[in-house]
Amino acid sequence: MSEFQFYQFVATERPLRHDQLAEVRKLTTRARLTPTSFVNTYQFGDFKGSPEGLVADLYDGHLYFANWGTRRVILRWPAEQLPPEVAESYCTGPSATARRHGDQVLLTLFSDDEDGELDDFNDLFDFSDVDGDRGEQWLPSIARARPDVAAGDLRLLYLAWLLCLQAGQVDDEGAEPPLPAGLAELSDSLSDLAVFLRIDPDLITAAQPLPDLPPAPRRTDYAKWIRRLDATDKDTALTRLLHDNDQHVLTELRRRFHHDHPRPAPACPGRTAAELRAAVSDQAALRVAREQREAEACHEKAQTAARTAQLRRLADLAKDPEAGWKRVGELIANRTGVHYPDAVQILGDLATLADSDHTGDVFDQRYQRFRLAHTTKKALLRQLDAAGL
Repeated sequence: MSEFQFYQFVATERPLRHDQLAEVRKLTTRARLTPTSFVNTYQFGDFKGSPEGLVADLYDGHLYFANWGTRRVILRWPAEQLPPEVAESYCTGPSATARRHGDQVLLTLFSDDEDGELDDFNDLFDFSDVDGDRGEQWLPSIARARPDVAAGDLRLLYLAWLLCLQAGQVDDEGAEPPLPAGLAELSDSLSDLAVFLRIDPDLITAAQPLPDLPPAPRRTDYAKWIRRLDATDKDTALTRLLHDNDQHVLTELRRRFHHDHPRPAPACPGRTAAELRAAVSDQAALRVAREQREAEACHEKAQTAARTAQLRRLADLAKDPEAGWKRVGELIANRTGVHYPDAVQILGDLATLADSDHTGDVFDQRYQRFRLAHTTKKALLRQLDAAGL
C-alpha cells in the first residue's frame, strides 16, 4: 500500500461516558469506538482531531504509526503519581516531552525514520490485510506500564531519555538522569515500548548498571595460565587437594587467576551522554561476538545431528541398497514433486554408501541411467544438481 496510518486510544482508568463517545464520534465516522478504545486507519486523508487533546481530556494512552516511519506514543498520569519535574528531568528533547495539563501529566514519545533506513514496518505490523488487528496489540501492552510508573518505577522515563540520546538530542556533556533499578530485566510492556520506538537494544544494554561482562574464561585460558605457574606451587596445590582434600585450593587458584586476568569494572551511574554513546559500540561488539559463537555452536550441533542421522540411515540402507532405489522410484512417482527432497537424500546416501563399499563405478552408471530416464523432471534435476549429485 502507498500510505497507511493507524490511530489508537485506550481508556484504562475510566471508560468514556455516552456524551463523551458522541463528542469523539463527531471527529470521525469510521473509527471503531467502545467506551475503552478507539481504533481507526487511514489510507488517504487524516484524522481531524488532536491526539494530545484527546489524551489530556479523555484517554489514558494513544499510539500512532505510519508506514513511512513515524511512530508516537502518548501516556498520561495524575500529577500526584508522576510529578512534572520528575518527568521533565528525563524528557530532554523533541523525542520525549512532558507537560502538565491541569492535574494530569502527559508524556509524548516520538520516533521517526526520516532517512528511510529502518524498513521494519511489515515485520512489526504486517498489514497485508488492512482489517488485521496485529497493530492493535502494541498500545494495550505499553499502557500496562502506567501503574508501574505511578508506583515509582522510572524505567519507562529512563527509556524516554535514551530515546532522546539516540536521536542526538542530548549534548555530549549532558549528565545521565537517575538510573532506575531493573533496567536489565524489562517487563513485556517496556520491551514492547522499546521495540515500537526503535530504541537500540545495544544502547539499553550499555546503559545497564551491570552490563554484560566478557565471556567466562575458557579451558585454554586456564591451561595457558597453569603452564606459567611455578612448579613448586603446582605440586603444593595438588598435594593439598589430593591428600588433605583441601577445597580452599580451588578458591585460591581461581582468585589468583582472576587477579592475573582482571575484568573491566561495571559502568557507574552519573555518566555523560558521550560515555554512554561510546559504550554502545563496545556493547555491539560483544553482542556480535556472542551471536557468532552461538551461531557456530548451533551450526556444529546441527552438523553433528545430521551426521548421526546419516550414519543411522546408511546402516539401514547397507542391509538392502536395492530397497533404497525402489523407494526413490516411489517417491518421484508423485507428480507434484513434494517428495523430491526425500528422494534426493536417499540418492545421496546411496552415493555415500557406494564410496565406502568401493562400488562407485556401479552407482555412477546406474545414476546416469536414472537421470536420463527422468530428463523431463526439471525440478528433480535442479535439486540433484544443488545436492552435488
